[in-house]
This record gives sequence, structure tokens and C-alpha cells, in this order.
Amino acid sequence: MARAMRQTGDRPGRRSPPYSLVLMVLLMLSAALLVLLAVGVVSLPFRNGIGRGENWWTRMLSWKPRGFIYQNSLHHTISMSWLSITTTMVITLWVISLLRVLLASSPCIPSSPAFLSAGSSATKKRRNALLVVAHPDDESMFFAPTLLYLASEGHNVHVLCLSTGNADGKGNIRKEEFYRACAILKVPLQQVQILDHPKLHDGFDKPWDIQLLAKIVKEEIRMRAIDLVITFDNYGVSGHPNHRDVHRGICVFLCDNSGSNVEAWELASTSIFRKYTGPVDIWLSIFFSHSYPGSRIYCLLNKCPSRSYLAMAEHSSQWVWLRKLFVVFSSYTYINTLRKVNF
Repeated sequence: MARAMRQTGDRPGRRSPPYSLVLMVLLMLSAALLVLLAVGVVSLPFRNGIGRGENWWTRMLSWKPRGFIYQNSLHHTISMSWLSITTTMVITLWVISLLRVLLASSPCIPSSPAFLSAGSSATKKRRNALLVVAHPDDESMFFAPTLLYLASEGHNVHVLCLSTGNADGKGNIRKEEFYRACAILKVPLQQVQILDHPKLHDGFDKPWDIQLLAKIVKEEIRMRAIDLVITFDNYGVSGHPNHRDVHRGICVFLCDNSGSNVEAWELASTSIFRKYTGPVDIWLSIFFSHSYPGSRIYCLLNKCPSRSYLAMAEHSSQWVWLRKLFVVFSSYTYINTLRKVNF
């Protein structure tokens, strides 16, 4: 209870911690400065030389650093200015956003009621959670914040992978990589299951039997006394058909077993723009989590993003330069937005 009071504060209402307010102020000041510089660059004369035909904005910007940067040509001036402004903006926003993730007072937003909690530690119970993915490396590329959050909160975490990812004939290698990656994400080896079913082959052109998936998930839930399932949403983050089939299979299970006490959550897919903004996506994620009606959507923050990188590095057969960039720039490395499954 004391922990809950520290998180929610002594007074009613949701209040931001002091450092959050400071970061927000810095963000707004940085944005205002960048807008000011951008307007000044746009206002530079295009036909007259510098010092002739200048308006108020160009006079404001006509100081020594500008003269040093713009010494060659006006075209070079504008290009270098926009490059400097864009670089400054990206770095500033990235750093502020990363600090917001790393220094968050709670890895769950909203924090009251927290995800899987009725609102206080006294009513919180340990859950048997099952993450269902399609391929080895899905757990590291997309679900690392969720797995690390569940482990940190003391929940009993299981992972079920429905294929070995044998599209390139590396199924046995990827299977071992999957076990090592799950260990880094704090999932016990005995609670990790990977299937090699003859009707569940990895591939964009290999649709999966929805009824078969529902049957497999049902059996796994029964064997492990699962009361919480987490998986992809209908788009499947990347649009991969196998990801989408996993979602549909779980929806079939939920429809056929509507009287069960199993709770299901899905990882919300984002637009291509948000997907590759890294920690910067936290601002939109927080906005949507607060604006969504009821406690049906949560943002889980990864306060140790390096674990995502290390887990993905265990998938050495897939660890090409493109995957390395993905882990660094993907918003799923830093934030998972979980939404209650509607079926």
C-alpha cells in the first residue's frame, strides 16, 4: 500500500513527476527555438546577396556563426541551415524521449490502475502469462518491454513460439537462438516452448490453419493454467501473414471459450512513421493511453533497452545490419502499447 501511495501521491488526481515537467518544458523550448531558426532560414533572400534586401528575420540571423557557415553560396547556406536544424531537432527530441523512458517513475502508463492490477498492491495477484508469437526473434524485436515488465512485476511468464522459422532451412539454429534470447529477457527455460508443426511453416505465402492454432493455444493454456495471453493484433506489427494468423487463432479460442477466465491483450501496431521513431513515439503512446476510454490500453516502457539489443543479438542467424538498425530505431524496443482484445 505504501508503494501505491508513493506512485499515486497523497492528493487525488494524476500528477506528473517533477523531471517530467522539466523535460516537457525543455522539449517545448527546443521546438520553439527550432521553429524560430526555420522561419529565419526561409526568410533569407534568394536573389540578393547577404546584406541586401534583408528583412527583420535575416537581420536577426546575420551574426558571425551564420557568416562562417554561409560563406560559399546562398544555396549552400540554406542546405547547411536545414541540415543543422534537422540534426539538432532529431538529437534533442531523441535524447529527451529516451530520458523520459529511462527515468519514468513507473514502467506502466497509466500507473493507476496499473496493468494487471486492480489499483493497489494489496489487490494485485501473480498471473500466469503466456506470450504467443509466430517466429523466433518476434519476442526480442517486438515484445521485449512486455516480457521485462511482467518479469519485474513478479508474474509467471511463459512464451510459446508456433514455428521454428525454418523458411531458410535454419530452423534448428533459430530454435537454440530463441532459448538464449528468452533467457536474456528473464523467461525461465522450462517455460519456453517452440513448435515444429508440419502445418505451421514459416513464410509469407504459407497461411496457417486458424482452428489448429486455437487448438494448440487451448492445450497450452490448459497445461500451464494460463490466465493471461498476450500476442499480436490483427495487423501483426509488420503485416506478416503468420503474425496475423496467430491473432485470429487466439480470437477463435476466446470465442469458443468465452466462459473461461483467460484475459487477452494484443500489441498495438503503429504506422510506419511511428514504428521507426524509437523512443520518440512515447509521446503519442502516452497520449493515446490516456485518451482511450477505460483501462483497456496501457503503455509498457522498457527501462533497459540494452536487453532488447542483447536478446536480438542472440539470433545471430538473423543478426544482419538491417536488424541491428531495426532494434535501435524501432519504437517497439522502447515501448509496447497493449490493448484489450475485442472479439
